[in-house]
Amino acid sequence: MRLETSTIRIESLEPIHYDEILRIVENLPEWFDETARTRSLPTDLRYQIGFVAASDQRVAGFITLYVTEGRLHIGWLAVDKRMQRQGLGSLLLESAESKARQLGIDELATYTLGESVSYPPYEMTRSFYRKHGFRVYKRTRTDNPGCPEEIWISKRVKP
Repeated sequence: MRLETSTIRIESLEPIHYDEILRIVENLPEWFDETARTRSLPTDLRYQIGFVAASDQRVAGFITLYVTEGRLHIGWLAVDKRMQRQGLGSLLLESAESKARQLGIDELATYTLGESVSYPPYEMTRSFYRKHGFRVYKRTRTDNPGCPEEIWISKRVKP
């Protein structure tokens, strides 16, 4: 990790962070389409728990979480384009794992675009999750031409 962690604070996700989160995703159209930016994420922020990585009074990254099927699921995870590849995503995942332990949940999960789609941003996404120990537990085909395959991935959370 290249970050000076003393300059980054991990905080619980609160409504005061929403505008900064929407600013981040607005600048990441390769990961967040218009529906995600204007409808899905703004709604999910109100109902999911999570964390933000803050630096210099600004949100630099965030993760949202929800529980279903006995797993703690990652709803959304993003880092400001200028702050990517500096360890913020890893810090946010560590916070999610800590939350899973606190809740007594032993598995962290999410889903993403499948490997059958050659799209560099999601190749980076899959690589990030693999690096952190996530493995595919389910594949699904969709009727969405922009996302014809989804992979459901998870990792065990150590106690």
